Amino acid sequence: MSDSIVLEAQKREVTGKKVKALRAEGLVPATVYQKGKDPVSVQVSYQPFVKAYAQAGLGQPVELQVDGEKRLTMIKDVAIDPVKNTVTHVAFHAVRADRVVEAEIPVHIEGDIPAEAKGNFVVRPNDHVVVKAIPAKLPESFEVSGEKLQEAGDAITVADITMPADVEMVSESELQLAVAEEPRVVEEPEEEEVVDAADVPADNGGDSSDEKAEESSEE
Repeated sequence: MSDSIVLEAQKREVTGKKVKALRAEGLVPATVYQKGKDPVSVQVSYQPFVKAYAQAGLGQPVELQVDGEKRLTMIKDVAIDPVKNTVTHVAFHAVRADRVVEAEIPVHIEGDIPAEAKGNFVVRPNDHVVVKAIPAKLPESFEVSGEKLQEAGDAITVADITMPADVEMVSESELQLAVAEEPRVVEEPEEEEVVDAADVPADNGGDSSDEKAEESSEE
């Protein structure tokens, strides 16, 4: 687990369409959910949240200080404006320090990848895995050696991750994290032969258009 990530928040009275004014002030509306309790509406400053999110992602606990009251939380959902690419809402889930939680942990491929040196490329169908642990035991990330990717068709799966103590893997062991593939060959379409109409003989031995024109003039 990384160093404690702390984020200041304030209880929020503004709801509905009025939250647009909060965003204009550099604030992000958010909600703290807790099992068995009513959700709590809060607001956080934009830049401090972006910094905390970059550190925590969806896999590290965040100590949310709501008007001086500490709440241990996990970021569970971040709504993004697709046009402006800005955060519009955040969902936090309150957790207990002594209770196991599920979290998404990023997986990094480390070192040289022999398959790439041979002209292949690597695709990442999945770059996160889901694990279970108490918040203090959640790893920041997993590192897997790229040496296993020797030839096209080789793959790195969840089974290749070395698990630390007190952490349980939730993702299926067969889940692929990286696959070496051969470069795709793009076939160019064949050019169609263009035939001049003047080179096409008249059908069924009939008169050509020129012959018909001459007969017409003679009449």
